Amino acid sequence: MLHTGFVLGAYHIETLLGRGAMGIVYRGVRLTDGALAAIKVVHTDLLAGKEHKAILARFRQEAEIGMRLRHPLIVRVYDYGEQDDLLYLTMELIEGQELGRLLARQATLPLAMNLAIVLQVLNALTYAHQHGVIHRDIKPANIMVRPDYTIVLTDFGVAHLGGSELTQVGELLGSPLYMAPEQLIGEPVDGRSDLFSTGVLLYFLLTQRKPFIADSLAALMHKILHEEPVPPSVINRALPTVFDPLLRRALAKNPTHRFANAAEFAVAVRQARVDAFQATTGVPSLDDWQTVPPLGVSGSGLDQATMIVSAGETLIQPLMTLVEDCLTDRATRARLDRLAEQLTMLLAIADHLGDHDGDRQRIRQWLARWPLAALIERIKGDAPLPGRILREARGDWLELVRLFTLLRDAGHRLGESSDLDRAHEQIIEELTGAVLNYSGVLNPQLFRIDGPQLAGISADLMRLEVLQFALEELGAAVEAQNVRQTLLLFANQIMGRVNALIRQFVNSHDPLARFDIANLLVEVEDLIMLAERLIQSHSAGGSMGQMGSVVMVEFIDNARQLAKFLTHELVQHIQYEHQRTVETEQPAFNIGQTVFVGRLRQLGLLYRFAAYWQNSDSPMEALRQLAADMHSQLESLADALLAALNIEGITPSSATADLLWARLTIIADLAEQFGWPELHRRVLLAARNWVQMR
Repeated sequence: MLHTGFVLGAYHIETLLGRGAMGIVYRGVRLTDGALAAIKVVHTDLLAGKEHKAILARFRQEAEIGMRLRHPLIVRVYDYGEQDDLLYLTMELIEGQELGRLLARQATLPLAMNLAIVLQVLNALTYAHQHGVIHRDIKPANIMVRPDYTIVLTDFGVAHLGGSELTQVGELLGSPLYMAPEQLIGEPVDGRSDLFSTGVLLYFLLTQRKPFIADSLAALMHKILHEEPVPPSVINRALPTVFDPLLRRALAKNPTHRFANAAEFAVAVRQARVDAFQATTGVPSLDDWQTVPPLGVSGSGLDQATMIVSAGETLIQPLMTLVEDCLTDRATRARLDRLAEQLTMLLAIADHLGDHDGDRQRIRQWLARWPLAALIERIKGDAPLPGRILREARGDWLELVRLFTLLRDAGHRLGESSDLDRAHEQIIEELTGAVLNYSGVLNPQLFRIDGPQLAGISADLMRLEVLQFALEELGAAVEAQNVRQTLLLFANQIMGRVNALIRQFVNSHDPLARFDIANLLVEVEDLIMLAERLIQSHSAGGSMGQMGSVVMVEFIDNARQLAKFLTHELVQHIQYEHQRTVETEQPAFNIGQTVFVGRLRQLGLLYRFAAYWQNSDSPMEALRQLAADMHSQLESLADALLAALNIEGITPSSATADLLWARLTIIADLAEQFGWPELHRRVLLAARNWVQMR
């Protein structure tokens, strides 16, 4: 991860936006004029072997296509380059989220919204196809959704471009779940391949299910090539049947039976929408979801003279109501913004009034009526202290702290601050005390016999981080800095314990230690959060940064040793199954399938966590070695599994083949997650050849 202020080309890094298969995306600011951009970055020295050339080619192609296309629904690419082993691509900054993330949070969207999303995709594809570009990887992860639900089509890294040597006939690039049959079998592709993928997307939006579902790549490819999907209205009983023939045509196996182009597909979607709205009562109009009234908009405002004359009537009562609403209902950002704006108006009036003016006296009397005791009690009672279980917490604790800060600042301006200052000191004392008390709780948790329960520890660290934010809001800079340092110390302690557990297992192969390692890897998201904190400490420098650096180097070395051991076990497992097959003359590749798959996934989780240590100052050589080792190990496993498929007696339709393909599918998934297109492509090509044998 690059630190804030790092200069990359014509931009300096501002903040992290997200992580993807092919690298990390940052928000950047152009040095010359302050223009914002999204910057996709890949550490080229972490690209293993043959993957290096493939990813460089994809990056260049994405840049070439992105700079060629100019359409409001297609992400615009500005430039790309290389610097200090970093490959970067600068592009339009899209405020929003991936469609996949949106659907993960809100699986069911209104019908009108689903159709509008697909119509926008078809709009973008119409333009791209007219300019000779076939996307070839239409899927939710490559569709950004803005806050107003307009979309932007992204990631043209595997697109087919006229004259490109990267995308020749026979290549297999993209995501199999969304691939057209002709893509799978290596036939020439055109715009109708994108229409098939868009049909898969529409099917998923309407039913929350993919049209083709299988347990392995080979089985998935067979279904896409030979089976018809269930009509969407059968899955979603509330869906009008008008979409069944539309999707049957979009998902036709033969490209000539599909829509001729994206514009024709869009016409059919619009007609189906009209038919659906006519056939269904209570369906909202297309515009219902598009118009959302803005929040936090204040009234028209009054001129200064009027406000001075009637300050008590015009502002004090609405302010009182806002404070009470925040306390009794919920302190929302919109309410607090409106409160801050109206407080500013009121204080401006007070500044223009003399100390003996009647309006100023009314303002000070109102101050005395603030429900201060109730607010402080709720702040103390709902504070997210480590270990505290809040069964009725409203989820607006930080907003309540901000409310207190707004009222305290107003009290200072009006000369009535003694009670507020005492409450301010009490809150700060209680929050900092909670952090200190947690030290005594953490150590026993870390050194439990059955290993640390990272989920619980991570939840407590998140609570401490919220307390840190609250202290910053309260203006307690020194206390907030102390909490930040304490959090980093805790993170180092936890990672030290993780390292000790890994060493214990690698050295002793103790079954109990294996169980602890498995639990740690299941909680990989919590490990990642720890990594982020240690990265921050390392970037900050100082003694804490040095401590974090030592833990980082140690973990990466431990990860290499653990990955090597797990891979050796998996290869031995395959060899044992092979030997049993020869001895018994019966396929024996079903021994310990669950254990095999579980350990294979552990490898993926281990590498995923280690990859989060990418930092301009981190131990890149250790990361390079880990990446090379992991890639080589997954290749070795793929070799062994593909060789097993060729053993005499294992037929394409056998149960043994299904078991082997379940393992190979995980390897393909991991390769796609890690941005290793060549390994991913190799497994896909093997699956294609296997299916064609059936």
